[in-house]
Amino acid sequence: MTTIQLSYNEVQSLALKAARGAGLPQGIAEEIGTAVVWLSSRGVDALSHLVEALATPQVILVTLAMVDAVCSGERTGMRLAESDVLLLGLAGASGCLAMKSEEGRTIRLSRIADGASPPPCATMLRGVPDPADPANAATARPAATDTKAYAAALALAARTYVPASDLSRDRGAGAGTTDND
Repeated sequence: MTTIQLSYNEVQSLALKAARGAGLPQGIAEEIGTAVVWLSSRGVDALSHLVEALATPQVILVTLAMVDAVCSGERTGMRLAESDVLLLGLAGASGCLAMKSEEGRTIRLSRIADGASPPPCATMLRGVPDPADPANAATARPAATDTKAYAAALALAARTYVPASDLSRDRGAGAGTTDND
């Protein structure tokens, strides 16, 4: 697997643009950008998980609604499958959730690190973030991203670009032949 090293800003802006390109609203795309940075700071190739999740954007909307319900106290918890890495990021970025394993152990989301997947069949719980927790500190660089996932995210982001045309250039788009900065 070939990887590329991005900055946190590049990870977040590409995640936001890819989510917009997949048809998600701006506010939700911003939440996804934050979640992807949260995961990436914990050693997860979050853009790969995002590209996979964006294949079914409706699932992301349901996931966000569940995270909001748990954070607001409307629900006491929700089941979490091993494949729900983006859900883990959305919950972790919200800062108000913990997890409870089937054995009954409570795990603060800030302690999920090093590219770990959520425990099988864990349940998300409402929790209280601990800003003093050293596990909340981000790493200096985000996790490396698979180049295929990077290319797929760029392709999704490109859906948001306005195609160049003679009409748009005639109306002032682009620098044209002069640079008037």
